[in-house]
Amino acid sequence: MIKNIFTLLLFAMASLTLFACSQGKNDNPIKNEIVMDEGMIIKVINSYGEMQIAAGKGFVRNYTWNGDTRSAELIPRKSRWNGSLGIYFPGEGKHWKEHDGITRAVLEEGQQHFKTVEEAIKWITKENHWGYVYRDDGLVVGWEKMKGAGGTLGVSVWQIFINGQKPTSLPGSQNTKISVILSS
Repeated sequence: MIKNIFTLLLFAMASLTLFACSQGKNDNPIKNEIVMDEGMIIKVINSYGEMQIAAGKGFVRNYTWNGDTRSAELIPRKSRWNGSLGIYFPGEGKHWKEHDGITRAVLEEGQQHFKTVEEAIKWITKENHWGYVYRDDGLVVGWEKMKGAGGTLGVSVWQIFINGQKPTSLPGSQNTKISVILSS
């Protein structure tokens, strides 16, 4: 009888150990493809003016335009949407104190992967509804103010990859219109 109890205890301990070890294997969180690291600042000039985007802790982003700043914590995507596994903010309701006619934002940040430079340029041209400008290294940023829904700020930050690599040259790039300050 003692042998049976001992065997049962050994089986229970082994089962608990295997259960505990297996918990980490199934909890494989998605690694979102973001562009900005904490402390990074992007300054962009497009047809709408000048915008500064600063990365805070985690997925917090701070947007500065026309002398004031507004913040949002972007949401990690759980699956690809329009090629992106990045982060976004859908801008539900009037969530900001009014500034420059803006009370809400629709925000996105992520990576876009292409096989050729031509595919990337075609995508930039097709998706260019927020005044995209881009650099030779594939950093694409766009923003605009829209009157709808009480005043909406739209901002997109993308990093393009060609065959898994950042490009070194893109036709039509405007390197002087985007600057990046990295945290030290």
